Amino acid sequence: MDKDISFQLDTKGAEDILTKLAAPQVKQSADAISARARAMASKLTTNPPDINVTTAVGTIRRGSRAIATVRASGDDAHSNYIGHIVLAKARDAGRLN
Repeated sequence: MDKDISFQLDTKGAEDILTKLAAPQVKQSADAISARARAMASKLTTNPPDINVTTAVGTIRRGSRAIATVRASGDDAHSNYIGHIVLAKARDAGRLN
């Protein structure tokens, strides 16, 4: 008495659920990176660059993902340089435990 049982996984639905579940963690990491970058930039110069965080759901090669972008924009070349340096050094602040 054998029975064949077949089922399908809704990978698109699971992808959407996981993306929505991960979005707050992604935003938290991006906010931690931007906070550390702002602190470092204010110690290096009197005119620190603006550091902004944007979050969205985006599509990459493997599907849709929660994506956060941390961007530094300054008034001049020196501010931009400081912004890029502090963002590179601050990325460890966004690691999740």
